[in-house]
Amino acid sequence: MRIKNIFRNSFFSLLSQFVLIFVGFFSQRVMNLTMGEALIGMNSVISNIIAILSVSELGIASAIIYHLYNALAQQDEEKIASLMNLYRRAYYLFATAIMVMGLCVLPFVHLFFKENVFSVSYIRLIYSLWLVRTAFSYLLSYKRSILIADQKEYVVSIVTLLINVFNYGLIIVILEFWQNYQLALFLNIIVEAVLNLWIIGYVNRKYPFLKRYCRMPVEKKMMRTIFGEIKNIFISRLSAKLLLSTDSLIISSFTSVIMVGLYSNYSMITQSVLNFVLALSNAIQPSVGNLFTEKNQQRNYEVLRQITFVFFLIASFCSASLMALMTIFVTDFWLTERYRLGVGIVICCVINIYLSIINFPLSMMMTVSGMFDKERNISVLYVTVNLVVSLVLVRPFGVMGVLLGTSASYLVQIVFRVFIFFKNYLERSSMRYTVDMLQYSLLAFLETFGTYFIVQGVYRDGGFFRFILAGIVCLLVPNAANILFFVKSWRLHSIGQMAGELFRRKGGAG
Repeated sequence: MRIKNIFRNSFFSLLSQFVLIFVGFFSQRVMNLTMGEALIGMNSVISNIIAILSVSELGIASAIIYHLYNALAQQDEEKIASLMNLYRRAYYLFATAIMVMGLCVLPFVHLFFKENVFSVSYIRLIYSLWLVRTAFSYLLSYKRSILIADQKEYVVSIVTLLINVFNYGLIIVILEFWQNYQLALFLNIIVEAVLNLWIIGYVNRKYPFLKRYCRMPVEKKMMRTIFGEIKNIFISRLSAKLLLSTDSLIISSFTSVIMVGLYSNYSMITQSVLNFVLALSNAIQPSVGNLFTEKNQQRNYEVLRQITFVFFLIASFCSASLMALMTIFVTDFWLTERYRLGVGIVICCVINIYLSIINFPLSMMMTVSGMFDKERNISVLYVTVNLVVSLVLVRPFGVMGVLLGTSASYLVQIVFRVFIFFKNYLERSSMRYTVDMLQYSLLAFLETFGTYFIVQGVYRDGGFFRFILAGIVCLLVPNAANILFFVKSWRLHSIGQMAGELFRRKGGAG
């Protein structure tokens, strides 16, 4: 059943991300060509400000979903309902808090933009629409958590896909014909509200006991446990928000909003890849969480190594492909030559995406094992490293300096997560796993730059045919190298065994 759920959740999550990447790039192209990179930069900065304001939510979702795993496994309807009731009240409070904090920032929001080309009133209008959109999402989206914990992530993926396709479509049509971005944002709010109301109705039909126990309170002991975990998770999630959201703010404050717009085109590519991989991680996580309830440490260790190997295969392929093709895609096919950024920035982007992807398994394991207090300590350290290094290097190196700060923070996360997870949860040496990680990183480095130099020769004269040929090189070189290197490894064989088990089960079900 776990494998079936992983397959179904992964399929719909990855399908959703694939479609969203396609329409998202088309939408970004329209925004660049009709409104200019300044609007892209302004939009990026505002969305990051809103993300930082959303810290009031951080913690409750992860804590409640963690406890929903056991409640759903035991089919304890009263406990499930009480947790969801707590979730609902908390999210209503969060929506209010975000609106209040957002309105306090409103008079000063224009100060985040250096060398800005928009009027103060226009910036405040766009910011206000983003603020309302975010508050509405908290009011209407809390019931998704039970679907995620119940290994029905695919339903959430389908609804998210519909919301984003409609929203991107509205942006494309309205900007293409009327160049009215504020109207597109207003209609986005309506689309999200309608589809979130549908998912609320779906959950009410799927879990009718939620209505029957709509006033069921959480036990005092459980409440104390949850709020103790929230204090730890809050710091962790706040740090993650700051890590992801401060880059654009620092670049905008120390360089210009136009530079944010240029970098946003590259970061959209890397973020699209990360979202794709994150969808896979999210689809796997509930099944891993269910597995961890069995407390078999040897099996948990094997699962960690196995999942890390899978994510290494993904990370090495993504790194090689992005290094070789990202700038070519931006300048020759998606946009134009004037949107090109230097090779140093591209290298930093590739380093960060590799470190981020290879870090997913450890992050997942820390979450499903409930090590929120340990994650809190790591988070304080890595966000401090990120801010200090970024602020020190932004003046001499610009965008590249900010990205190096992010690289340093990812390294800190990996090192301390390995040490703490093995020492405090698995209670065994991390030496074998550390060797795995170093081996993976060396291979990824060689494959990335080997692929890059081959593609430089293949694409020398340009053209669509040579771009396709270059893409085939990116597909073959890192994956063939990994298969040859690990052909005798149990990790590669275990992936084949898992796939075989999946298809046997599906065949038997048919």
